[in-house]
Amino acid sequence: MNFFELRGTSIITERKINDISTIKSKMESRLNSMKARTYVSGNVIEFKTISILSVSGYIETNPILFRIYKEGNIIIDKQKEELKISWTVKLDSLYFFALCCSVIAGTAISLYANAELVISVGSGILFFLMFVFIGIVLIKAQLDDLINSSVYRNYY
Repeated sequence: MNFFELRGTSIITERKINDISTIKSKMESRLNSMKARTYVSGNVIEFKTISILSVSGYIETNPILFRIYKEGNIIIDKQKEELKISWTVKLDSLYFFALCCSVIAGTAISLYANAELVISVGSGILFFLMFVFIGIVLIKAQLDDLINSSVYRNYY
């Protein structure tokens, strides 16, 4: 288990699924709509997303204040009667973002509450764990939604 990667696997055995080329094209178009750069080779889709955070008053001098990179891959594999979709997302930027927010939160608590060092460090660790947990849950939810919307046929 790699601490800097989040992995998941979906095994689909139902009959109402699209073929692999349709699944790949739907995933690629959905990732592109989320402003992700995609690279498709065989049954592997690699993606990179760049989110840019900026402050409104700071735009005139420097338009880019903070970039968040999300990258990973999705592997689609057909095995007999099953469709196996494995995904991997790197968590480097999530940890960095959570660390920055937890340092700010710990500092704010120590300044506002005039707290001791132990309380501010403890609250910083608590905020770090909270941000990482929320980030992992959001990443899993986005990828499950991406997989479900791409795999199953739409009947309208």
